[in-house]
Parts: sequence; C-alpha cells; structure tokens
Amino acid sequence: MTDPILTLNVAGLDYADQLTAAGLQGLVNRLKPRLYLDWGRYDDVTSRTTNEVFIEDDLWVEKYQEFLGYQDRENQAFYEEQYHLIFAAIDSLSTAINYFKPHLNGLVIWDPENLDTVNLAIMLAGLEDLLILSPEQFDTWDSLGLELRHDLRGRWEDRLSLYRWVLKDLQPRCKPGFVACVEPGWRRPEFVDYLVHNRIFTYSLGTGGAPGLSRVGQSLLLLLTAGPFKLRNLIYNFRLEGLLRGMGVMLLGWGNPEARLATRIQRHVKAETFPTIFGWHTLREDEFSFMLHLSANGLRLIPSHMAGNFSFHSMVPCEDAFSQTHLSEEDVAFEEDKVYLTVTFSDGDQLLLMNTRQVGNWARPDRGEVPFNWEVQPCLVEMAPALYSRYYRTRKATDYLVAGPSGAGYVIPPIMRRFRRYLQETARICAQADVRVMTSYIGDPPIRIIKEHAAGTPDFIGYLAGYVHFGRHPQYLINGKPFIANQWPPLEKVAVDSDEVLAGIEGLINQSEDTPRFIAIHLFAYRTTITDIRRFVDALDPARVKVVRADEFLIAAKKYHSKQQV
Repeated sequence: MTDPILTLNVAGLDYADQLTAAGLQGLVNRLKPRLYLDWGRYDDVTSRTTNEVFIEDDLWVEKYQEFLGYQDRENQAFYEEQYHLIFAAIDSLSTAINYFKPHLNGLVIWDPENLDTVNLAIMLAGLEDLLILSPEQFDTWDSLGLELRHDLRGRWEDRLSLYRWVLKDLQPRCKPGFVACVEPGWRRPEFVDYLVHNRIFTYSLGTGGAPGLSRVGQSLLLLLTAGPFKLRNLIYNFRLEGLLRGMGVMLLGWGNPEARLATRIQRHVKAETFPTIFGWHTLREDEFSFMLHLSANGLRLIPSHMAGNFSFHSMVPCEDAFSQTHLSEEDVAFEEDKVYLTVTFSDGDQLLLMNTRQVGNWARPDRGEVPFNWEVQPCLVEMAPALYSRYYRTRKATDYLVAGPSGAGYVIPPIMRRFRRYLQETARICAQADVRVMTSYIGDPPIRIIKEHAAGTPDFIGYLAGYVHFGRHPQYLINGKPFIANQWPPLEKVAVDSDEVLAGIEGLINQSEDTPRFIAIHLFAYRTTITDIRRFVDALDPARVKVVRADEFLIAAKKYHSKQQV
C-alpha cells in the first residue's frame, strides 16, 4: 500500500519554523510528493503587503476572504478527487523532521543579524540536503542528532560581500538556466520549497535608490519602454534600441553596486529554453524598476512571491492534454452596430493567483455567467501541470484563458533583450497549453515590436495590450493579426475601487454613438471581481453592447480593420 502524503499546518508557525518546514518539504518531495503544507488564509494584512498593501482589510473581508478560503485545503481536495491522492495530517514540525530525518545530511544555521544569509541557507540546503534552522531553533532542537555543516553567523559584513562569495562558490553548483530574487525582509518563505527542491541560485539585490548616472540609466530604459511614441518608433526603426538598452543597464550600475552585481548574476543565467528568474522585487525598489532591469538583461520572470507547495505541485503526475475551445473566423458574425467589450482579469501570471484560483474569483458562482478572460501562467504546463489542469478541467464555456504579460513568463516587450527568442519559447509553451491570445505589457510599443509579436507567435489569434495605458491606446492589424490596446485603466486609475472602475468603463462605452467600436478592459485583480463585472454587464443594453471573450473580440476587430484597409 502506498504511504499517504503527510500534511502539516504551518499557518500558525513563526517565520523561522515556516522556513524550516518549507526547506524540508523541498528536499523530501524530490522523488515523489510526500509532504504538503497548509499555509492558511491571508487574514493578516502583513501577508498581503510588500512595499504596498495589495488588499486592505476592509476590502479583503468584503470581497475576497470568503471565496479565496483556505487555498491549500481547496487544492488538496482537488488532488484527492481528481488524482486520487491520499493525505494524512501530522501534528507538528518536530514530527515531520523526525519522520523525514533519514533524508537529511545535516544542518545549516542562518544569521538573524544578516537576513540575506537565509538565501545562502536555502542554496546550501538544496545542494547538500540540509535542514535550515535559526540559532534559536538550533538551541531548542540540539537533540536532533544531525551534524552542523554550516554556521552562517558573523561571516559577511553586508549583502554585497555575501553575494559576491555566493556567485563565485555556489552558482556553478546550482541548476543551470534559473535564478531567484527573494527578499528575506518580506519574511514570506512559501516558495522556498521549490528553490530547495530544484537547487536554484537565490539572491536579493535591488536596482533602486541610487542618484546620478544610475538614475540616467533607468531613464534610458524608461524612454525605450514608455517614452514619446514617435521617438521610440524612430529609435526602433533605426535599430538603436540595443545600444541604448546596453547603455541604460551599464549606467544603472554606475554608483549602484547592488544593481551592478545583480546584472552580473542575471547575465550568468544560461538556458536551452529561456533564462528564467523566480521571485519578486526587493524592499529597495518597485516592481517596474525590477522588471525593466531583468527584461533588459534578457530574463523572463515567473512571479512566485507567497506561492506555496510548488515542490509538491511539480511532482504530481499529470497526463492531461490541455485544451480549450477557440472560435474561428467562420464562427464569428461581425456586427457593425455593436460596441464590442472584452474584460481580462489581471495578474494570472503570478503563481500565487494560479495557486488561489485567481484570488478566489474562479470559485465565485458568477463565473460562467459572463464572457471573461483569465490571465494564466502558461509555463505551469511544464512546471506544475496537475495544478494547472484544474483550470482546464473546470473551465466553462464563457471562460477564456490567455497568457499573462507578455507570454510564457512576465517581461516588458519593448525593452526585452532576445525578444524574438522569447516569443519562440512563448509559442512552444502556449501550443502545449492551447493558449492563443496574450496580454502584452505595453499597449503602444513601436511598430517593429508589434510585427515581431505576429512573426514570433504565428498560431496566435491576436494580442490585447497594456497593463495600463499612458494616454495612447491604439488598434492595429499587422500581418493579419489584431493588436488592440486596453482602454482601461490609465496609469493613475490602476488601483481605484470597483465603483470607479465600472464608472470608467461605462464612460468609455458612452463616449461616442459611433459603431463598431472595440473596448478592451484590463481588470486589476485586487480591486474588482468577476461578480462586479457580472452585475455591470447585466445592466448593459445587449442591443448596443456585445460582451465577448478575447477570441471573438479579436476576430471581430480583425474583420473590421480588414475592411478599413481595403
């Protein structure tokens, strides 16, 4: 008889114990899924906070708490029902350690006075099969009988000296093609299991805060990404972006040793498929600065902050053939008297959303009542196919899965180094996932970048574009593929409450009596739900407004723009 999978509730444990549990989980799940952790529900506002609060307490209780629920228990129930896995609860972390002690080769202690040693401990644990402990835990559990292999206390003056040593001594031993940026200051160890499991090089270095030429470098990267359109188009027409991008990255590190070392680390990442970085930005920068830097260095991000159990998800056998229905041009009768409206739920590229059923929105009874697009992370088709299968096995006719920004992994296309190769990898992954539409991060990239989208993903229906817009939301038909910029939200409205969002969408619908028109909406996942959209759509006049999935929207737009070009 097969031994059951052990489950351990870690929601009430402190950071050090959670870190130990996650590291242990990564080790013991290497051959098969053996240990599953219940991380609880994110009721503590600090669990929804990095440099910003993603969901405030009042909004959390009003809109999200009920439907998100205890996501790990929900996923466990899915595995029990659909994959016939058997689980058995254990009562404590000590029980788990003693049960799996034969898999451990010793201990590594991190330094509370230098939190970056946590990342070093994660790497050493993965490379040498070690249990991660704090000094206080070590004093409490001195009877474990495991040899202390590494004591990381007091060995480095700062994070720069630590990561220089790590790059030289550990990077060659880690898994090629991958790296992770994990901010230990967030004290969120959920993804540690996957890092240990896969022996992934892990660091925390920021790009923000430095004055002078470093700021000039960031301004160059911003120019290429969101500067005046005519100037950007001219730069790309003359193929000057590579020179400016290289200058931007070089200047970014001028006077900013963290950014300079982060560039060295990122440039070390070599992959047969595509260089990949896990994690999230640091305390010392924002998301956009982080994304500019890694995209300019030619990496794709798999956002994995607070994403637990992925060593487990990755080991559950899955033989599903992923498939969803797509409309063809023959299926779509273009109606010239309509305002076409399509709505896309943001942030599905984040493993957290994949792990929580789209922050609970996939569990709402309103799903299935209105055509709706869901950003997903198509890389899960290879990284965690059993978890990913949940969306295909439970998808309804109105649900349409699209690749989050900007394909197979999060990147900023205009500034992306090796963008053509990235698109080739996106085409390969999305063919497996049966995804034929992507949200491209920038809504008004240079024309050459749009042409590269169309050339690099020949089986795609088209592209919705822009996490936000900066005043321009163009619509193109290039090489037979529609590239339609989202008209909502403008940058300053990205995080407004749902009432203002719905009022903004209504304003776009009513700003003109002309038809046909095509209005694409990018819905910020942490403010507006599918329930809000369903109520809004119910109040629209269907004789005037046609709410559709992305495939129908893009095909109708193609038919319209094709007529305009004749």
